[in-house]
Amino acid sequence: MAHWRLWRVTTNSLVNRFFIASLIILPLFIVLSGTLLLNTFEHSQINAEEEKLQAHMYLLLSVTEIDNGSPVLPDALTEPRFNQQNSGLYAFITNAHQQPLWQSPSAIPLTSAAYSGNAPFTIDQRLFIPANLKEHGASTNILTYDVEWIDDNNDSTSLRFVVVSDAQPMVAEINSYRQRLWQGLGLMGFLLIASQLFIMRWGLYPLRRLAKQLLQLRQGKLQQLDNNYPIEIQPVINNFNSIVKQEKQQRERYRNTMADLAHSLKTPLAVIQSQLSEQPQSDHIIADQVERINQIISHQLQRAVIRVNQSPINHNTDKIIVVKVVDRLIKILSKVYQEKNMTIDNLCDHESVFYGDEADLLEVLGNLLDNACKHGRDHVVVTAKNIDQQLNLCISDNGHGVDDSMQELILQRGQRADTAQPGQGIGLSVAVDIISSYGGEISVTNNHSEPHLHGACFCIAFSQ
Repeated sequence: MAHWRLWRVTTNSLVNRFFIASLIILPLFIVLSGTLLLNTFEHSQINAEEEKLQAHMYLLLSVTEIDNGSPVLPDALTEPRFNQQNSGLYAFITNAHQQPLWQSPSAIPLTSAAYSGNAPFTIDQRLFIPANLKEHGASTNILTYDVEWIDDNNDSTSLRFVVVSDAQPMVAEINSYRQRLWQGLGLMGFLLIASQLFIMRWGLYPLRRLAKQLLQLRQGKLQQLDNNYPIEIQPVINNFNSIVKQEKQQRERYRNTMADLAHSLKTPLAVIQSQLSEQPQSDHIIADQVERINQIISHQLQRAVIRVNQSPINHNTDKIIVVKVVDRLIKILSKVYQEKNMTIDNLCDHESVFYGDEADLLEVLGNLLDNACKHGRDHVVVTAKNIDQQLNLCISDNGHGVDDSMQELILQRGQRADTAQPGQGIGLSVAVDIISSYGGEISVTNNHSEPHLHGACFCIAFSQ
């Protein structure tokens, strides 16, 4: 299983896949090509040696005379190596029973029995026995030719001509060719792999440029992708730009709709507020709720019209000190839950910062702290810390906690774990939407590590 995971990680890259495929296919191709070239060269050398021996055989046949059934040849042959001992070229003539009748001066220290072969005598039989290139040590190429010689008296004599050459020069040339061949193919394979890596990096450069532009588009530095891409991926770029354009148009329509909605609601709300101010005896609860509706509309309108999605990587956005935001919320919530005598501890690091819109952080922490004060008995703790370019926030209370089956459900719009408390169940879902827009994550657990805070624990992680 570990090897399979390692293989998947290794092959999860186009460059790695091409490189691994090259390491498998290219050496196999080089070995097959080298073997084919080497075998072709060996056969050409052997065929050339056979032709040379055949030419020497014709030379012997042309100067041979028969006298009383025995071959007679000149004392000095026209091929100088036949006349020099240990020259590497030897000649023998035997009868049909392979008994020696003549040998060249170069073959005086040798015997014909070792070279005449064991093949039975057959008239006009030409037999070539090449050297065994796989054997080390002395090796020879042998050519034999069986003839029926008829003299002037019509007497026939069976003769076997044998021409032998030393194969060491041929073997040395083949070995030298083999060494040069594998060195050349090895160098060529290395250069091919290096060239392929360069070609792959050059060929995949548009994809790296595309990833860089997508990051800039996410950070708001670009409005759309360039059109200067290879024709193979240009249709993808065009479709992506069309989607971005449609999304911008849809967002613009959404902002216009929100502006129209806010404009339509603000006038009736202003009339209601004016009527309530003229009638002091009116219900104060209605006045408070109308004011709250007005604040919600103003805030949501500001988020829809003005706010631009902030990238969690873009540090050019506002730098918000978390501990100050928490202090502001504690002052407000301490008054709201004054009857519960609620204690809210701010344990956030003073160096903890949030990159984004302060109103978003206020709404997220406000919803979570409000829920903690509402469901906790009398104690809430807020912690914040920046770790490895990530802001970690935790809000814990000493209430009854959240059932395991409800920990994911309560983060959905309209879902509530405690229906006895007033509310619409959208506070957490709004917080989840804001956190998601920053690429963050939220989780709900029950705090069992702290004996005084055994209630719910909401943890948020913002990538910075």
